[in-house]
Amino acid sequence: MTDGVTTDRLLVRPPQETDRARFLELFQDEAFMAFAPAVLTPEQAGARFDHMADVCRTIPFGKQPVVERATGRVVGYTGVDHIEIDGRDRLEWGYRFVPEARGLGYATEAGAALLEHAGRTYTGELLAIIDPGNGPSKRVAGKLGFAFWTQTTIDGDRCDLYTLRVGQA
Repeated sequence: MTDGVTTDRLLVRPPQETDRARFLELFQDEAFMAFAPAVLTPEQAGARFDHMADVCRTIPFGKQPVVERATGRVVGYTGVDHIEIDGRDRLEWGYRFVPEARGLGYATEAGAALLEHAGRTYTGELLAIIDPGNGPSKRVAGKLGFAFWTQTTIDGDRCDLYTLRVGQA
């Protein structure tokens, strides 16, 4: 496991137990969970935090907290999780930020730093799944190097799929 990656403004690091309360709050917040199917119940939020921590134990670029270095505050997360699409386990890249941290370039900055780390530890394709109406997220994916692949339906919702190859071919 890594201690994290830093940029001028951000620290991206594996989740710690001290992050639990913050993520339980965030996963139950409608504004934070925009473009998600729904906010989570307290039990679901706890399970999602546990899952995030579990993934980071095996994948050094799993979804992890993004901490604003100037304040020490967790403002979101970025990284991968497993998803099954068409019977195949894939790695899905994602990011989610508190409303006041959106539009500041944090998703691109944190994502680029963690993707650079990913490219040193993994070779393969990553997917980004984006709601067709989420223009800002599409722009972030493009800045990170993801390219539109196809549109599909996942759990009843229309989604745009983007791909990015990382690591040495």
